[in-house]
Amino acid sequence: MLPTTRRACPVAVAVAALIMLGGCKIIDQTTFGAKPVAPAPDFVAEALKPGSKLPLMTVRFDGTPFNYDTQLKSVLELAQTRRPDAKYHVVTVVPASGDPEKDSRAIENGRYDVRRLEDAMTNDGIPGDDISTSARTEKGVTAREIRIYVE
Repeated sequence: MLPTTRRACPVAVAVAALIMLGGCKIIDQTTFGAKPVAPAPDFVAEALKPGSKLPLMTVRFDGTPFNYDTQLKSVLELAQTRRPDAKYHVVTVVPASGDPEKDSRAIENGRYDVRRLEDAMTNDGIPGDDISTSARTEKGVTAREIRIYVE
């Protein structure tokens, strides 16, 4: 003889589900104390503000191989879209050693990289007249950097 199957009454199933779920809480990240992370600020927008001290881009020369051309192109395109009249200031920053002669040599050693970055910027459509350069030492910097600021 085959066993018979019984069907539950749909109303009884719904009532049982409501009773079971009535005291339940949806579990998500906040259940365990985590707070949602605020979205990261738009650094390009901050760098494009008049008088901003935030560089549009920083290239570090710490021995790690890094091809910055693609990143440079996309950052410049975004900057040009938002501020077509932007002027760019390319700054070589070297670690401050306290010895002016040593600091000058460190800056001189970065001259090729600055020229290469300027060439990449002009190849990406930035007129040469819109690019200025300078160099300085800075305490706390551990490797030579080239920073691009928007004026």
